[in-house]
Amino acid sequence: MPVFQYRALQGDGTVAEGQIEAGGRQEAFRQMEGRGLKPISLAEQRNGKPQKVEPNGKAQTTEKAASTPASIQLPLGRANKISGRMLENFTRLLSSLLAAGVPLSRALVILTKEASAPVAKTKWKEVHDLVVDGMSLADAMAKSPETFPRVYVAMVEAGETGGFLDVVLGQIADFQTREKEMRSKVMTAMLYPAILLGLALCVLVFLLVFFIPRFQTIFAGFGGHLPLITQVIVGISHLLVRARPPHLGRPDSARAGGGTAGGAIRHVAFLPDAGHVARRRRALDQCA
Repeated sequence: MPVFQYRALQGDGTVAEGQIEAGGRQEAFRQMEGRGLKPISLAEQRNGKPQKVEPNGKAQTTEKAASTPASIQLPLGRANKISGRMLENFTRLLSSLLAAGVPLSRALVILTKEASAPVAKTKWKEVHDLVVDGMSLADAMAKSPETFPRVYVAMVEAGETGGFLDVVLGQIADFQTREKEMRSKVMTAMLYPAILLGLALCVLVFLLVFFIPRFQTIFAGFGGHLPLITQVIVGISHLLVRARPPHLGRPDSARAGGGTAGGAIRHVAFLPDAGHVARRRRALDQCA
């Protein structure tokens, strides 16, 4: 008769492990239910290799599951982290289960099974195993500071000490919801000023690259000493012109009317060149 190795929840919420002889999986499940056990997993010994069978009847070879690379089971990057939405759902569901009278270990098992993301399923399973081993829920969560913040753990510890863990978890879930809404409102409020700031910077760079070099020739025709703030603006314009990619052309070439943006702007704005300014200055000197 086949031998099955099981892992199940007892009536007090603790996890029991052992072996049972049965003619098949269904009979093994019936025997476990007759003993008052809630099956978590069931492994049938076949040729010395256990075959893992979940309570929903889906079988998976343990050897095959163990040979699967971790990079395939858990995606890389941000998918390996618990998102704020996952943590909020976990907190709210755990609060509801505890308020309904479900034992903590059983509630963690339910949340582990219901988790859709592999990373969440792994993390909730880790917390469940630590709780089953005798650790408090707050201490189990403190083992994963990247998932559970310190404030979160402190509130859970206070709820466990005071005997109102379900109420505290519900308050944490409500706080997470308000925090997410507030963050969304702040991002929406900052979007319009950010767009205006970006446009203003683009216009400023455009003026410094194309307009200021043309005004510099006019200033040179006047002679004299430029004010300090004007010298600073001209210096910034020089830096931007030197840093500009070569394929965009040079502002100096626009004076010849070569069709660049600087030349087009000069004709549109009717900006005089240095020769015209010098001729007008000589004419005024002669009249004087």
